[in-house]
Amino acid sequence: MKVSFRNSYPATVWVAIMRYDPDACRDFGHWATEGWWQLAPGQQVWAFSTNNRYACFYADAEDGAFWSGEYGPVYVYYDPFESCVNIGSTAAYDTVGMRLLDLGNTDRVINLVP
Repeated sequence: MKVSFRNSYPATVWVAIMRYDPDACRDFGHWATEGWWQLAPGQQVWAFSTNNRYACFYADAEDGAFWSGEYGPVYVYYDPFESCVNIGSTAAYDTVGMRLLDLGNTDRVINLVP
């Protein structure tokens, strides 16, 4: 399944994700983390593909709005990153909670709305 994000919010948004990846992250919680995709208002971007029904995301808008949830915590960095959920670093500026996505078994476009 392909997962894309569409920014329907009136400000630029940055998105980070958490996806099941037992091969790459087998010793670190089985979940890969990655960020950032920058989306201008109205922009859509393909982020990742998965065979797993579930994934998670966090988004942060330039005006201070954010989309978060109870999954994680995930270490986030100022620069683009790829890691695993149970790998932390002193280079991280924060940890965030991620919002759960139930993808079913089809391609999805996640619409970020106010």
